[in-house]
Amino acid sequence: MIVGVDVGGSFTKAVALEGSSIIGLCTVLTTEPVAAVSGALGKLLSQIGKPLRDVEFLAVSGAGARFLGDCVLDIPVVAVDEIEAIGIGGLTLSGKDRALVASLGTGTALVVAHRNGSIQHVGGTGVGGGTIRGLAQLILRRQSFEVLEELASKGNLRKVDLTVGDIAGRPVGIIPAEATASNFGNLSEDADEKDLAAGIFNLVGEVIGVVVSLAAKAYGLERDVVLVGRLAGSRLVSERINEVCKLFKVSAIIPENYDYCVAIGAAEYIRCKTTPKT
Repeated sequence: MIVGVDVGGSFTKAVALEGSSIIGLCTVLTTEPVAAVSGALGKLLSQIGKPLRDVEFLAVSGAGARFLGDCVLDIPVVAVDEIEAIGIGGLTLSGKDRALVASLGTGTALVVAHRNGSIQHVGGTGVGGGTIRGLAQLILRRQSFEVLEELASKGNLRKVDLTVGDIAGRPVGIIPAEATASNFGNLSEDADEKDLAAGIFNLVGEVIGVVVSLAAKAYGLERDVVLVGRLAGSRLVSERINEVCKLFKVSAIIPENYDYCVAIGAAEYIRCKTTPKT
């Protein structure tokens, strides 16, 4: 059994692989990296009813992986490059042979991955979940993502954003009249916190959607975009990304277990490296 671990800044996610099958998943808060990995491993093994001795390797990736030593609880630790883990994880989760994998976390990373082993980091944007939290703290003095999304779902973007129709009175090129011409470009004096929250979520979803769409078209992957990472679970953000992608004739999917992409990719990377070829 191989356990893949994504040691993130806020959460540590772990997945157990037996052969190529996922037999367990769990998430714990990240405190100190070694403690978080130990805690995630203990929770995972308890859930699946397996002893510690069954774990052959810990495949670790993510921001906190560099703080781990060679072993945790006497299990060998193998570090996996996060870009490799994102690419492999995206292909594994989606079942695709090639894909543009967009990892939506604090920021957004874009990885072009092919089943033959070619994995390339092609860019990204600093706009992501961290942008939502930062702007919301600055503007609304709130940081709970769940509360912010609930507020945003009830907001009125007409009190915040300037549309193409507001400027041109009609569609322009491929952009419909109701599309955003300027985020926060039409801020009304009577915009309340729901409207402002809606504007923040809309800004983040649109920026990611445009970046993803342009990258997909540049690499000929318009039908092979995979959205993963914690922010992909936001209904408002994922809906806005998909709306923008449709304007560019790009389609994106969010696979099951999207939030475990890095952990799954790390485990799958080590599994492929250690499985004898026949």
